[in-house]
Amino acid sequence: MLVKSVYKRKYVNNTFPKDPPGSIFTPNSPPLDSLYESKMSASEAYEIVNSESYFDGDPQLNLATFVSTWMEPTAIELMKKNLDKNYIDKLIYPQTIEIEKRCVSILANLYNANIKDNPTGTSTIGSTEAALLAALNYKFMWKKWAAAHELKDPEIIIGTNVQVCWDKFAKYFEVKPIKIPVGPDHKININEVAKHLSDKTICVVGILGNTFTGEFDDIKGLNDAVDNYNRNHKWQIPIHIDAAIGGFIAPFYKKYKDIPWDFRLKWVKSINISAHKYGLVYPGLGWAIWRNKNDLDKELIFTIDYLGGSQDDFSLNFSRNASNVIAQYYNLTRLGAEGYEEIMNYLYEIQDYFLKKITNLRLYNTKIFNVVNSTPDIPIIVISLTKEGKALGLDLATIAIKMKEYGWSIPVYPLPIPLHNEIVMRMVLKVGFNFGMADKLYENIVKAIEETNSIPTTANSLSSGSHGIC
Repeated sequence: MLVKSVYKRKYVNNTFPKDPPGSIFTPNSPPLDSLYESKMSASEAYEIVNSESYFDGDPQLNLATFVSTWMEPTAIELMKKNLDKNYIDKLIYPQTIEIEKRCVSILANLYNANIKDNPTGTSTIGSTEAALLAALNYKFMWKKWAAAHELKDPEIIIGTNVQVCWDKFAKYFEVKPIKIPVGPDHKININEVAKHLSDKTICVVGILGNTFTGEFDDIKGLNDAVDNYNRNHKWQIPIHIDAAIGGFIAPFYKKYKDIPWDFRLKWVKSINISAHKYGLVYPGLGWAIWRNKNDLDKELIFTIDYLGGSQDDFSLNFSRNASNVIAQYYNLTRLGAEGYEEIMNYLYEIQDYFLKKITNLRLYNTKIFNVVNSTPDIPIIVISLTKEGKALGLDLATIAIKMKEYGWSIPVYPLPIPLHNEIVMRMVLKVGFNFGMADKLYENIVKAIEETNSIPTTANSLSSGSHGIC
């Protein structure tokens, strides 16, 4: 993130500023834009920096993010023990690399790589790096084919429901994005995808859990459309699955286990996953998995020989901490399939419980919320205001601001094109959230409506079912 300093203090006569005075109970002020002249004790520096965190929101009440905000103490202890390991020093930390290989193998098997395949993959800083690597790989593979056929101007087909990382890829690596509008079901329109497939298409991207309303794209439909094209053309278009959210959900939730979206489909060649979402690891960690090593352009794999020996590397970043990879392996070891299934089922139970409560909420006997998706594919709650709710003067942004006063962080945003005129509010359910917190969240929404409603409320103006709420 780029930031601009808001502080204007300058060096005085080209010297460092003196420390502002502290007291027996109060540490010095934090340095703003210049170093202090002298050092201070570790305990005082700790108190200064720790006090800055008081002004942040509570991660456990941050329902805007999909990123993990809780891990087991034993996992945190493992991360602490590995904070001094630089992942890129692979020859020095061979067991960490062995653990990474095990994670790749586990994920490739989880995503149904065939016994005849030769899957490969890598850990990344996050799912964005994993997505960029996968798409960049297809651009390079396409360029070699295109050069022999005198083609230029590569294209990538994505939906308007994709995360911003795909816009980054298109801009950073000069690939034209062909954005397919979502249909009424909030999924990429397969018929429109089929119309835009061409010899310039480096790959098609399907989303397994969009951040707007939570649906899985029809990956089987995408595969059928691509298969129909590839059977009649020399250029064989691959499919990449952005499973940043759903990659650790679909294999474990009973509703999705038998739905083909992964390497069971012929043209799905690669998958990116965000381990720091429902993989349950603190940020930042992602995974890029390829069905077959032959699907990787060898030109993108660098051989590094100045770290004590020869080693291969395929990444956009270089030095990074090894602790997240260790934490991922801990989760895979600790939870197994049973543990992940238990967690995902629990979150969907909370989702069902909360949806029923919010659906029954009334203001002056008037339904005020629509549930945008009553059965989202990922454990989120997405609601919008009814026409009647708007007529009563309610506003989602105003409610969200009031909820911030109670500690909750809840985003309000428009849906993707062509549904962009609809404004929604989203609440993400993840590990650390429970039924008690769901009740408190509901109570605070009711309170926020009462405090921001322009029409004076009475004890029975807001109701859930047959029960008045004061």
